[in-house]
Amino acid sequence: MRKACTGTRTLRIRTSGRFPTAWAAVFFTAALPIAAQEPGTGVATIQVDVQQVVVPVVVTDRKGHHAAGLKASDFHIFEDGVQQDIVAFGTETSGMTVEADTLSAGAGPQTANGATKPPGRTYILCFDTLHSTFANFGRVRDALETLFRKERDTGAQFVLIDLGRQLRVIQTATPDPAKILAKIQGSTFASVFHGADAQAMAIEVNNMRLRMEQFCRKCPCGPSARTATCYPERQDLRQEVNARAEQTAVMTHQFLQSLKGLLVELGRVPTDRTLLLISDGFSLQPGEEFYSVAGAYLPNYSEFKFPTTERMEPALLDALEVAVKRNITIHSIDSRGLSVPGFSGGGSSDASNSGAGGSSARNRGGSMLSELDRRQASVEFQNGSGLAQLAAATGGIYFHQNNDMLKNLRTAIVDGREYYVLAYVPKRVERDGALRKISVVVSDKSLTVRAREGYRTR
Repeated sequence: MRKACTGTRTLRIRTSGRFPTAWAAVFFTAALPIAAQEPGTGVATIQVDVQQVVVPVVVTDRKGHHAAGLKASDFHIFEDGVQQDIVAFGTETSGMTVEADTLSAGAGPQTANGATKPPGRTYILCFDTLHSTFANFGRVRDALETLFRKERDTGAQFVLIDLGRQLRVIQTATPDPAKILAKIQGSTFASVFHGADAQAMAIEVNNMRLRMEQFCRKCPCGPSARTATCYPERQDLRQEVNARAEQTAVMTHQFLQSLKGLLVELGRVPTDRTLLLISDGFSLQPGEEFYSVAGAYLPNYSEFKFPTTERMEPALLDALEVAVKRNITIHSIDSRGLSVPGFSGGGSSDASNSGAGGSSARNRGGSMLSELDRRQASVEFQNGSGLAQLAAATGGIYFHQNNDMLKNLRTAIVDGREYYVLAYVPKRVERDGALRKISVVVSDKSLTVRAREGYRTR
């Protein structure tokens, strides 16, 4: 029923070796039937009948509570500013909490004749261990433990995924909160964060700062450094910055490809799907961290300005197209909480006790440290842009700049249990590959409406 674009066509997606065509069976073998796959070597073929555009919509009041009882006449939907006719309307209220003693142990909710109900929604809790530091792990784990200690078997299913250099399934789909809790409390879950690459990245960025301090002991630095001295040393620095930035770009591109592959497989799961991506954030301009450090010390040299060619927007849009096409809602949770600028005391890249480098910056009156903080704050802000786009494009929520991880998780899960579904036949029929922007409003202006932003027709 829930199709996302206009026209009838076949989408061919080439998957890498990490995502064989039957990978969904690995995720969900414990609990879900999987749609049959067409034979082929590394190519999945998805037939998409898309005469209607179906838009899940979440409506909340000023207190954040879901607004119930709305009718089709309360909604107005627009595509590229043109109002569309709603041809189908429905409400979804799935997986609401029931008393634990009404459920058989390990089984989902049952119908009156004793048959097990089909799963209402699948929640994929995806942990970005490539970009998340162990320092934030404790807060996330504590929130998850509290959540699943109180969660009841409501028929919803949960999956735990580690998305790092490689994608690993920590727990296959299960409706049993006790199984999820056991995994969260287990050593395997903790180990995926111990090996996080983000900590290594923070160390490398700090080492670049120390490297610049060494350079500045010998050569002019700062806004007044305008001479052509120390050319060989500057070229060595440039090669070092370029190499580290290139490595970061490769890892980020692989991460986004893995995310796309995950979304492709989730698109085959025969339930409603919500992905919760828990991350410290990732840059769509990978490597800028190193250029920002070098540029703070040598602001007048063009070779230390970030080259804008290393942007990851195309790879992100590829992943988003899959999510929108298959109606996968993505909620992104910034696990940094209320973050501290990177080079301030106690910040993630604080090197004040790392030897001469820290004292050298302070001996210049603190101006260099302030410039480093300003640039690092800009980078950290941009690191949230990818998370924000994932949520906005799919009708999800971007949770950031707060330390209440438990509230964030609860809100994201409840969000998938109560929503409206609107469908319309687009008045514009051309399939030219352009972005079609969707907006949904309700008659009661005191209510907040959230829906995905649009789709592409190609």
